[in-house]
Amino acid sequence: MPKIKKALSAIDRLVFLKNAVNAAKSTEGIDQAYLRGETIARAEALSVDLEDKLGHLGKFSSESHKEVREKNEAINLLKTYVRDLWEVVKRRVYRENLPLDVFAYYQLPKSGNKPELNSDGQSIELATLIIKGDADAVSAGYNPMANPSAAELQEVLSKAAAELKDVSEADRALDLAQESVSGLMPEVKSLIDRIIAELEFGLFDRDDANKRRIMRNYGVRYAYTKNEPIEDEVDESHMD
Repeated sequence: MPKIKKALSAIDRLVFLKNAVNAAKSTEGIDQAYLRGETIARAEALSVDLEDKLGHLGKFSSESHKEVREKNEAINLLKTYVRDLWEVVKRRVYRENLPLDVFAYYQLPKSGNKPELNSDGQSIELATLIIKGDADAVSAGYNPMANPSAAELQEVLSKAAAELKDVSEADRALDLAQESVSGLMPEVKSLIDRIIAELEFGLFDRDDANKRRIMRNYGVRYAYTKNEPIEDEVDESHMD
């Protein structure tokens, strides 16, 4: 015996509600009405609300992906500038026979080995310290770094920090949109259960196949046991 396959995702639940509303409206003026008027009205209002919230969710999801991509590009460029500056520092120290203590201004160990740049926050913090260190090195009598200079590194750092902030703001907007959809789900699920219950009550005297045929028009889908024939529904499936 086929069993009702409950809509689990927000999209599937929206499709169910819209199908139910369309089917109910198509029977207006006909004696056989399977759903109460208030149920239809609530389903229509809720489907509009859910569709609007899912639209916002899609928009903020797209914006979040965009901000993450732009942030990654900015951070990667920052890492390139930091690594280039470290190479210049190492060449200058060895070429000019400067004391190895100079490395410390630029967050390098005396070995001159370049640290790994792992997290976004670490890269931004190291770049910030390197810029400050260059100013301290100049105060100590050393020439400022060039190619890239501290000013050039600062420009790239500012861009990366701004992009990181944009990601945080986009993530927050996405979280709120997800919460908005999730907050609607209990009422949506409850209304779907009520629609199914009203349909089953209104069709209690119909044979099973005829009942399923009518309920499909209202968005109800069925799952079938293995090897059980599917009743002309290409989008329905067998249960494991």
